Amino acid sequence: MEGGGGKRRRSEGGGHEAPEEEEEDRISDLPDALRLQILSLLPLKSAIRTGALSSRWRGLWEQRWPEPSSVRVRLPPGAAGAAARVEQFGLIDRRGRRRVDCFSLAFHGGQLAQPDLRRCLDYAAACEVEDLQLRLDGGSGRGSRGGGGGGATRGRGMLTVHFPVGSRLLARLSIRGLNLTAAANAMVATLEVIHLHSVFLTDAALRRVVGACPRLRELDLRYCRRLRRIDFSAVGVPNLRSFTVVDCSRTTEVRVLVAPRLRSFRFSGAFLSSNILSGAGGSLEHLYICSGGPETGLPPTNLPTSVLNLSNLSVLTLCSIALQYISASTAKAVTESKLHSLRELHFLMFGMANSNLADIYSFLKTCSFPQLERFFVQLPTNIRDSFTENFLEVAEEDPPKGGLENLWLAKMTNFKGHRNEMQLVEFLLRKSSLKKLLLIAPTEDHPQGLRKIQSDVLPNLLKTEIMHLERASANTQIIFSEPDGPHIQPLHSEVFVRF
Repeated sequence: MEGGGGKRRRSEGGGHEAPEEEEEDRISDLPDALRLQILSLLPLKSAIRTGALSSRWRGLWEQRWPEPSSVRVRLPPGAAGAAARVEQFGLIDRRGRRRVDCFSLAFHGGQLAQPDLRRCLDYAAACEVEDLQLRLDGGSGRGSRGGGGGGATRGRGMLTVHFPVGSRLLARLSIRGLNLTAAANAMVATLEVIHLHSVFLTDAALRRVVGACPRLRELDLRYCRRLRRIDFSAVGVPNLRSFTVVDCSRTTEVRVLVAPRLRSFRFSGAFLSSNILSGAGGSLEHLYICSGGPETGLPPTNLPTSVLNLSNLSVLTLCSIALQYISASTAKAVTESKLHSLRELHFLMFGMANSNLADIYSFLKTCSFPQLERFFVQLPTNIRDSFTENFLEVAEEDPPKGGLENLWLAKMTNFKGHRNEMQLVEFLLRKSSLKKLLLIAPTEDHPQGLRKIQSDVLPNLLKTEIMHLERASANTQIIFSEPDGPHIQPLHSEVFVRF
């Protein structure tokens, strides 16, 4: 007798068929209430992934708790903050210790004492928070940038976060304006993202934090002005993919010897005498280096040789100081470049004197860019033409003869039509088959601070002169206004210095 409704398949021995049993999806057939209970036991990332199981699971994770999955405590400044503190802490107590995806606490200096902060951290840990955000605004005015406590010395009464914070599911930690200490030999196996902004912590504390997080993939340090030597060579960061250091003004050394998966490194700050590239450059794809530079001379650094050896690099952003180092180094000795995979090049020029233009030409001649497609130059905003100035005694550099065959987009921001700017425009039009050349005038702050407006500093006579320049391609489109859309913006569109 044949089975009722099963599928039939051919048996191995011949033409006889046997019914094939269908797999039952009993979990998907459960009532929604029970499936939501299952989701409530999973970490957020795993709960979201259940949407791939079937249409019945898709989007169900968003409803997994009857209470809000995020708790956000915001204390306004002034007298209103005291009343808000009582009200919002009361809401936390009434909510109970149910699971929470994100716990966010933002307050101003003097509104919370250390026991209050400890109470919030204990609550977040008890709720097994996955994303913890702590932000102190205003602080005590100790010279921090964008938050309290970012100065070089710890102020009295400064609130402290003790790491680890206790949640066994913590995946993302963001702290701003607070003191951070770290226990030795701690382990936070789930933590993947750390953002520290205007945080007071020592070099040793940072090493302990990083060493406790074997799954760390993103580390962002900004305005942590106590840091001097960022050194992870002893702990290793095997899963680190993105590393950013911005205006940690005392930091002059960054060492990471074990970072096989590092893809992006961004550094903006003081002169970097020893850097990450020597130990973790093999996998690097995106590099941003912007340095204020030393006051005099060119101290030793491994920057020139390190940058030129990054064979997997696809996006490179350099300031004029870094460019100056590489130009000076290659002038002394023949240096082979391995930047053959580069697709986007971005220069941040603090000046555009003769020596700066020579550095650009020298770099383009030293390196071969068979795959370069996009070229961006952010020019200085100074009004006077500085082409006669030479900040270094360097010989005048002739422009490269080629090497930009695949370049299709070039963009010069803060373009004013000065002599050396025009020379660079002429070179790009003659030596590459550009599809688009964008020459964007400087922007000015709106009088009311609401937005930025474009200055009308390019006279029609200058525009006419540019339109009649010799071109390698008659199809090159020259544009004098900023088009809408992100497709003509550099990857490193977030510039950490003001021009």
